[in-house]
Amino acid sequence: MNPMKKFAGFILLLSISCSSLFSQNYNDYFIDKACRIDFQFCGNVTTTKAYLDKIIQEPFWGGRRMHLTNDMNLGQYRFQVLDSISNKLIYTDGFSTLYYEWQSTPEALLVSKSFEQSVQFPFPKKSVKVIIENRLDFNRWEKLIQFGFSPFDKLIRKTKQENVPVKIICKTASPEKAIDIAVIAEGYTVNQRAKFFRDAQHLADNLFTHEPFAKYKSRINIYAIAAISVDTGVSKPQDSNWRNSALGSNYFTFYSDRYLTTLNVFKVRDYASLVPYDAIYILANTKIYGGGGIYNFYALASADSKRAQTEVTVHEFGHSFAGLADEYFYDHDALNGMYNIKTEPWEPNITTLVDFDAKWKSGLPVNTPIPTPLTDENKTKIGVFEGGGYLSKGIYRPFFDCRMRTNTAKGFCPVCEKAVEKRILFLTE
Repeated sequence: MNPMKKFAGFILLLSISCSSLFSQNYNDYFIDKACRIDFQFCGNVTTTKAYLDKIIQEPFWGGRRMHLTNDMNLGQYRFQVLDSISNKLIYTDGFSTLYYEWQSTPEALLVSKSFEQSVQFPFPKKSVKVIIENRLDFNRWEKLIQFGFSPFDKLIRKTKQENVPVKIICKTASPEKAIDIAVIAEGYTVNQRAKFFRDAQHLADNLFTHEPFAKYKSRINIYAIAAISVDTGVSKPQDSNWRNSALGSNYFTFYSDRYLTTLNVFKVRDYASLVPYDAIYILANTKIYGGGGIYNFYALASADSKRAQTEVTVHEFGHSFAGLADEYFYDHDALNGMYNIKTEPWEPNITTLVDFDAKWKSGLPVNTPIPTPLTDENKTKIGVFEGGGYLSKGIYRPFFDCRMRTNTAKGFCPVCEKAVEKRILFLTE
């Protein structure tokens, strides 16, 4: 036999063996369904507590099946799943919440509130322990809640499937090898179903005009879930305009005119469970500019505003999918108290320089000054530019302009693009 062919055969056999080993690890602990944990975050500006609501078995698992015990150190929170007998870690992931953002607002100084939250992992074969933790700084965590359950517990609910149409916008790979995006209709009546499917297609088309989504189009599946609303559009409390919509979304979140969110996270997850999903995108049937996006939570944007389907949808998906931070800064922003400049933020595209080695420092051109002055020459290079994370001082971003800073930027800067690509590869390889 040709030595090169023999070597190639050995490599192929090794690859198959490794693949089987990793697959066996998944199959040792999980079945091909999802486990959803619904809970409540409760507290105020100084305290955070978590309380279990319910455990649900969902029909599809669309998430990763490889490197299940690794994470990307993204998110203000993380959860860990451990085998109850061996105490071995078998799954972990990070996430963020609307609750954490609320804690930085003036209201959190005056009152305690509760916010719905859900996390999802493969459904276990055996009894497990779940631990949910809060980030203290870049590499330190505190436990908020720990509980165990058996997969045979009769009180584990089965998702009641919503009777709404689902359309495949694009499907290029099996769920375990793809980024599965559940696009959910918000503010579309039964007579506007066709419009929703067109808007979902438009969202997909726009996403694929941006890198690195265009590069990895063969790894992205998009499903459109036609949730039906009684009224057209979404609520606008600042105008005393309340709508009866499927997910109860509204502008004026934290009294910010353009911040569009929903507090009904459990309902969002109920609709998403109709398909395998890694990410959730809520598409609001409105012309009013606005949106929101939170890492491993959901993205939400208006479908018909002038820039909704060109810039805003991708910006919000940068938040929810890759954990990218906002790089803009305004006086009196509702969230300008969210970051502590004495610690390193976990988001990959901003830094306080406390632990800049963990960010894009290695990718800087030789002799780049830190901080980097805003000269015409530096505006086209990766640097360390002051201003980001809603603050003009003390936080730095990697590029003069980026889709995470303005709607006029052509796309993501190289640092943000790399972060998105890293997340795609993490979930599909």
